[in-house]
Amino acid sequence: MADCGFILAAFTAPVEIGTTPSSMLWMFPLLAAIALVYKATKMRVLFTKKYLQQSALLFLSVSGFMFMAIAVLNLLSWLITS
Repeated sequence: MADCGFILAAFTAPVEIGTTPSSMLWMFPLLAAIALVYKATKMRVLFTKKYLQQSALLFLSVSGFMFMAIAVLNLLSWLITS
């Protein structure tokens, strides 16, 4: 029961990742896990090849959207601050 207190205390002080460009690469493993789980729950019948193709497509489309959003937000902040 004492271990439960340590686990709950870990949520009060989250791990600091930072905002450096290299630390932003941590989004890709998380995004891959989300894409795999999402496709596993949404596909009615799981065929390995189709499942991996659909998961990769979702991963790439969300990654592409993130890169476009990053570019637009950087451009917008550059226009506002200059």
